[in-house]
Amino acid sequence: MQERIRKLHHNRIFALVFWLIVVFAAIVTLPNVNTIIQYDGQPQLANTSQPVKATQIQNTWGRNLNGTYTVNAVFNNPGGALTNKQLAAVNKTVANLQKRSSYYGIQKITTMTNTPTSKPQLYSKDKSTEVVQLAVSHNQGTVRQITGQLTSQISTLGLNTYVTSPEIVSDAANEHISSFTLIVILMTLLIALVAMGILFASIIAPIITFLAILISYISTLSLATNLAYHWNFAYSEYTPIFLLLGISLFTLLTSFWFFRELRNHVDDGMESQEATSKVIQDLGYRILISTLSLTLAFGSLMLFDFSTIRAYGLLGIGFAITGIASVTLIPVFAGMLGTSLFWPKKTRPKLKDHKLWHSLARFGLWQPWIAILVVLYLVGPFAYSYRNQLNYDNSTDIPNNQAVQGARVLSAHFGQGKATPLTLYVQTNKRLDNQNQLFQLDNLTKKLRAQPGVASVTSVTQPGGQPITQYYASTQLNSLTNELTGVVGQLGTVRNDLKSDSANLKQKTLKAEIKRLQQLSTQTTSLVSDSSALQSSLQAAQSKSSASSTSSTSKKVTRYINQLNAVNSQLNSAIATLSTLSSDVSTTNTDASAAHSNMSNYAETIKAVNTSLNDSRKQVITMQKSLNKMYLYLSGLQSSEAAKALYLSPTQISSGDFQQSLTNFTDEKVKATYLTITLKNAPNANDTAKTLTQLKQVATAQLRGTIMEGSTLTFAGQPATTATIQNQYQHDLPRVLLLVFGITLLLLIIFSRSILQATYWFLTFLASTAASYQLTHLLMKWLTGDGDFNWQVPLLAFVPVTVLAVVELTQLALSYRLNDAPLLDWLLPGINEVGQTMRHSLFIIIAGVLGLLVAESQTLTAVTLITILTAIIFNLTLPIMASSFGKLSVILPAQKPHEFHAPHRKKRQKRADRPMKSAKSSKADAKPTTTPDDSKKD
Repeated sequence: MQERIRKLHHNRIFALVFWLIVVFAAIVTLPNVNTIIQYDGQPQLANTSQPVKATQIQNTWGRNLNGTYTVNAVFNNPGGALTNKQLAAVNKTVANLQKRSSYYGIQKITTMTNTPTSKPQLYSKDKSTEVVQLAVSHNQGTVRQITGQLTSQISTLGLNTYVTSPEIVSDAANEHISSFTLIVILMTLLIALVAMGILFASIIAPIITFLAILISYISTLSLATNLAYHWNFAYSEYTPIFLLLGISLFTLLTSFWFFRELRNHVDDGMESQEATSKVIQDLGYRILISTLSLTLAFGSLMLFDFSTIRAYGLLGIGFAITGIASVTLIPVFAGMLGTSLFWPKKTRPKLKDHKLWHSLARFGLWQPWIAILVVLYLVGPFAYSYRNQLNYDNSTDIPNNQAVQGARVLSAHFGQGKATPLTLYVQTNKRLDNQNQLFQLDNLTKKLRAQPGVASVTSVTQPGGQPITQYYASTQLNSLTNELTGVVGQLGTVRNDLKSDSANLKQKTLKAEIKRLQQLSTQTTSLVSDSSALQSSLQAAQSKSSASSTSSTSKKVTRYINQLNAVNSQLNSAIATLSTLSSDVSTTNTDASAAHSNMSNYAETIKAVNTSLNDSRKQVITMQKSLNKMYLYLSGLQSSEAAKALYLSPTQISSGDFQQSLTNFTDEKVKATYLTITLKNAPNANDTAKTLTQLKQVATAQLRGTIMEGSTLTFAGQPATTATIQNQYQHDLPRVLLLVFGITLLLLIIFSRSILQATYWFLTFLASTAASYQLTHLLMKWLTGDGDFNWQVPLLAFVPVTVLAVVELTQLALSYRLNDAPLLDWLLPGINEVGQTMRHSLFIIIAGVLGLLVAESQTLTAVTLITILTAIIFNLTLPIMASSFGKLSVILPAQKPHEFHAPHRKKRQKRADRPMKSAKSSKADAKPTTTPDDSKKD
């Protein structure tokens, strides 16, 4: 039994069983990667970030809007303006959607019909596009499910319809990435298989490498997805891809080392298990320090708060697993198969001595300064012109997606920032339904609209994005001045009338009338007296005539009597007439007396009225002058800035239109509101973060010293999310590079036991990376017209180039450390020896990233180009810079000012330039200036 166990251990069967158990558990427990990308692929923002705070406000909004997000249903007529028939069709579609709102989780529908004040924001100026805003609950289903249902529901005959929102576009980006992730994985593995087959002209060796990559990758991917699924660990939408990049490249390189050494030992007649043990013994330290460097460098990224960067920390675990698999899993098959591992080619390939690194190193040793200047001349401009202009829009790679097309329609007809509005939440401890609060909110709205980069702002006082004229003092003053104009005119008429009345009611005229009445009264009195006397005389004559008529009988008497009778009759008639006249005169006299009395009273009254009219006219004149001054003041005030201020009367606040605006823009407690800010540019613009910072400062300054000072100001929306990511990323990326490259350089110094030489090599790598980055930018700009990289490109490219640096520099460092010869004697042979595998490493690196091109993604294409160019530039400049700086580090300290022109110093310089001398002669030559041990030091 012990013998069997020993045999199993000797054949490394236990290691195989262990990896089989690991990969089986990884496959069984592996969650759905597409689901993880959909839900956890986007960057996780900190709880202190503004978008997260805004989400907390939104989740307690009330009005049945808790936990909702806004979706835009876009109706577009590509042929021009929407016709009345098409508008009616849109209304019918919205009505049907309203009926099924509970099924789709729609809590609120906002249209230009039910919210007329928001019409400018919902109906394009060219009248070709109408937007219907839907508040959809997060609990109703996934974004992808809701989008599919709404897309079919809003379909309207004759119109192009889209369902879009920043959340939907982000989900579409994740869906697109997940769609090509599997293809990239399969193609990368296939190319790795072919590359190993080409290198070893074998079928079995590539299969073993393929299994090693697959087992390491599945184990790491399962661990990463389970951490994200169960413990909410950081996860990126590119996690499956960058894990594959790092693990496949490192496995390919270590497998190449292993199989090449194994082939040499087996072909020399060594038994397979013994040869495998020998290879592990020879390469174990090299693989160990490479694994340790990569594990520590990438594992340190778990210390960062930014989730996308922290997700790359899983590579540290991946490299640890890969390193263990390289020295435990591959030897299992190598020990069992032996020479069969390299079937069908049975003879060892004849290795040629490649002279590229040898020639480049000789050039560096020949004239170090010239070599350095040549490299700096060729590479320096690209590295110096390095630019870090990144694009934070993940939708640029998405082809033919309805949400992206809908966003583009909104940008075309409403402005670039319409599809991705910015929302400013204002939360205070006072109600916002009064003039004082609304006045400050309106001032804030106008202030924000005036900022550079802002296209429009909507708020509770300006729901349509434009001021409502009747809510402002200028309009109200205009009405008041118009009324004042009328009043002043009327006062002028009254003044003229009063002047006319005063002129017409003269007291002298009244006195003349009274005098005439007095004369009439005197005359009538005299007439009455005369009439009375005459009546008495007539009566006496009548009585006499009656008496004399009885005693005379003569004709004369008779005639006289007849005449008297006639006179008597006439007198009787005159008496009657006089009596009537007397009566009338008496009445007239009484009336005249009364008229005289009344006219006297009237004259006195007219005198008082005239005095009063004069006083009134003076007061009207004074009032008219005051109103003229008031009119001039109000007219000036109307044209001033002060008249542009909001003033809402209690009647206006309680009106139906404004109450609807309060409902739309404030929470249930009317203590929180939001302002929707549409930027002039989409959030992928590089000045988004700067614009957001400026807006936050402006809003804070605007409310400072007002009744709303101290209110909570929080930004939400895609621009805020993009700005938060941009700020965190730009803040952390230099620290990431410094930490990872610092750890790599530190370990390189420790392994090589040289500070200066390791630093020179690493600076060469950094310059090569910077130059390749800039070259890729120029190539991408030439190929696509847009040279800005997606913000994930530096991190993704960071993985393969770091693997390249660690693998090649570790090999160079070990060669330097394990050599006992002086530095000058080691430079040429040591660099030449490392360069013998340069072409293979270069081939592996290039082949390892070619699988990314199958995705047809600008992001992954840029990563591929950066990796390939870095590998080429680095492998061409490293031998030159290593030999040049290596030689200078020896000869410069050895030179003294007074000995600089000494003949023996020149001879020693020439001897130092001979790179192929033996160690013994080199040590002898170097003895006057430095000891062999000192030459290894910096």
